[in-house]
Amino acid sequence: MPDLLTEITQAARAYYQQLQQISCTKTDFRDWLQALPMTEREQMSAGGFAIASTRRAFQRHCLEWRGYSMREFMRAHLSVAAFDLWEAHREFNGDLPA
Repeated sequence: MPDLLTEITQAARAYYQQLQQISCTKTDFRDWLQALPMTEREQMSAGGFAIASTRRAFQRHCLEWRGYSMREFMRAHLSVAAFDLWEAHREFNGDLPA
């Protein structure tokens, strides 16, 4: 399991490094907020765009919106066992901070 976790963490890190190619915007932030449950929306709205920009969920939203599918990226970069583990645990980011 530790090797699979390392594999997932490295792939997730590589996925999020694609953020260097794009810019998340305040429009992305507003769109993302609308998709959140009310309680989480209120928390993230209170934190603002700058805080949201550090959150993996918002970063993934920005990437996905621009066609950078995490599921396809992970499928291409993980072994079958690591992908199955990643998928079974709600597509987590390995050891990366949330």
